Amino acid sequence: MMDELYFDYAATAPVRPEVRARVSEWLELYGNPSSLHRMGMRAERALRHAREQLMHSLGARDGRLVFTGGGTEANNLAIYGVARAYTQRGRHIVTTAIEHPAVREAMADLEREGFEVSYVHPDRRGDVSAEEVLRHVRDDTILVSIMHVNNETGAVLPVEQVADGLRAYPKAVLHVDGTQALGKIPVSISGARIHLYAASGHKLGALKGTGALYVHASLRLKPHVVGGGQEFGLRSGTENVLGALSFGEAAAHAIRDMESDADAEQKRERLARGLEQLGYVIMSPRHHSPYILCAALPGARGEILVHAFEEKGLYVSAGSACSSGKHGREPSHVLTAMGVKPELALAAIRFSWHPGTRTSEIESALEIVRERTTWLKQALGIR
Repeated sequence: MMDELYFDYAATAPVRPEVRARVSEWLELYGNPSSLHRMGMRAERALRHAREQLMHSLGARDGRLVFTGGGTEANNLAIYGVARAYTQRGRHIVTTAIEHPAVREAMADLEREGFEVSYVHPDRRGDVSAEEVLRHVRDDTILVSIMHVNNETGAVLPVEQVADGLRAYPKAVLHVDGTQALGKIPVSISGARIHLYAASGHKLGALKGTGALYVHASLRLKPHVVGGGQEFGLRSGTENVLGALSFGEAAAHAIRDMESDADAEQKRERLARGLEQLGYVIMSPRHHSPYILCAALPGARGEILVHAFEEKGLYVSAGSACSSGKHGREPSHVLTAMGVKPELALAAIRFSWHPGTRTSEIESALEIVRERTTWLKQALGIR
């Protein structure tokens, strides 16, 4: 059986061994955290521990950590929660043109309800400037929603600078989609004017189906899911204790791995140089995560490259796994916002890995890309 090289961590990560080792132990915590008896209290204590782990991972000293069914729900709770709770302050929202569908679709929905949304575009490299975001903020802006790391290009957005600039607009709430950031770049909410921060467990090697939303102590949200009042009344329903424990554990280990990955940027640079030598165009923001690289081969299609590499055991993706392949391939909205031509955008693929990826694996991936690209160029008549 061929060795497999998994370079699609931005879509999902394998369950971490530290999580696998404890699943059978956690399965014994089957009590309902809301029950008053001993089994319920055991589950409640475990849930509290997971919450504390994640608060620590986020560098948050106060506020609430709400567990959700995933990153999409966490982002939805933040966006709809603010829009519904603060309508009397205004109906204007600022976001970017490169957000994940979990944010984009929520914004489109709110626009249909009469909210006004301003979309900030990146430059041609994919970077978004804090000055441009703040230029769109007005006195009636109730929400600024930006991602921390772009899921397609790896661009790191200037979250801290935006937070600092928003001090001049005390009515505006700042929401950050940190789905691709936690465990990949340093995250510290404490001291920054960040009111809401969303994260997803399966991106770090936790079990799928668990997300989290940090909510600043000063903020009130209108809940998106109502019922028994669990999770501080913001996300009703019996808590997924197993998922929460896996998230807390995975985040703690992921951050330790990230902090010990001293040559992260060198590995990304080696992959980028190798791809460029083969004729790929690299979409490389100035400020980027060291674990995501977007590249395009002119004259090819992204899905053809994906399947060609897969035949040799290398797994990458064509665009965002959350949107590609659902209704046929269309040019990425992220690359389109950057001004990339449609034919090149359709040729784009994404390599994404994690702090534990070795330099030897980068080299092995490049060897497969080299062999399959040479074959494809001949088959497709690409010069």
